[in-house]
Amino acid sequence: MVEKYAPKRELDKNDILLFVAIVASMSAGVLVPSVGRIFQPYLLVWLGGLLFLNLIRMDLGELASTFKTPKKLAILSVTKLLILPLLMYAITKIVYEPLAIPVLLLSGISTGLGAPFVINVTLEGEKNRRQLSLVVAMVIVTSLAVPFVLPSMVYFLLGNSQFKIPILQMIFLLVTALFIPIAAGWFVKKRWPAVAEKVDKRSLPASIVFIALINFGVFAEFSNYFFKKPEFLFVEITASFVLFAAYSAIGYFTGRIVSGKKGKRKELIATGIVVMSYVNNVLVVVFASQFFGPDYAALAAFYNLPYYGLILLLKKLITAEQVKSFS
Repeated sequence: MVEKYAPKRELDKNDILLFVAIVASMSAGVLVPSVGRIFQPYLLVWLGGLLFLNLIRMDLGELASTFKTPKKLAILSVTKLLILPLLMYAITKIVYEPLAIPVLLLSGISTGLGAPFVINVTLEGEKNRRQLSLVVAMVIVTSLAVPFVLPSMVYFLLGNSQFKIPILQMIFLLVTALFIPIAAGWFVKKRWPAVAEKVDKRSLPASIVFIALINFGVFAEFSNYFFKKPEFLFVEITASFVLFAAYSAIGYFTGRIVSGKKGKRKELIATGIVVMSYVNNVLVVVFASQFFGPDYAALAAFYNLPYYGLILLLKKLITAEQVKSFS
């Protein structure tokens, strides 16, 4: 099926606004941490708001259809929660052991609450409708499974040590940040469809505000690393970009595996990349800071750099592929 639109080749004003907001909020968090820390306790609230805004357009029938034919969902989920963290942990253990535990925590966490936003930014039209449902299904399934899978993996790999994942705490955080926005989006769309349509049309600027608040809070909490631990900072930031590239590569190949009809291949590749690389790193920041200490949470915090910083690059690559299909 040929799409009715031709993708744009150039950045529009919303892309520029997103880029400016990302750079400004990260910089502000580092330079004025005392202000940023005001927003830090509400990170999951900002994430929940971001999720709500980007679920308002979701077709619930399409979501139900995704669960009725779960083959793609099952392959993606197993790869995300088992293959990816085990592979990344094993490689890091060999290459640079001090990062093995932070890498395990980040790699083993669920698909992120920001993933629907990334799909909405990078895919348009009918492709967006189909893939948004698959991404949301991945967020739901991996979020339900991760409080049980990740702690078991940590215990299996590390044994009975001080590194114990707080299962009940994880469940509470996920319920707060995930299921409340999903329920709210469903309720608004069902009860006030006209309001839902207006929210959807204005969702991008509001989403950018929530992203700025998330970055402001995260970087304020870890701003001291920029001034007091430059070597540690360099390692963490380098590792975050390497991990993003590795997750994206695994997502690319997994997307090819789950591709059905040839016409759906490119959009499924995009979905594979998003669900593997756009993870719930903020959730790792929240519980790792509390239970393991800030050094173990730092990798997840600095993962925000490629997480948001490379959205426009991902959009450009996907758009280039779509443009190619029109030429």
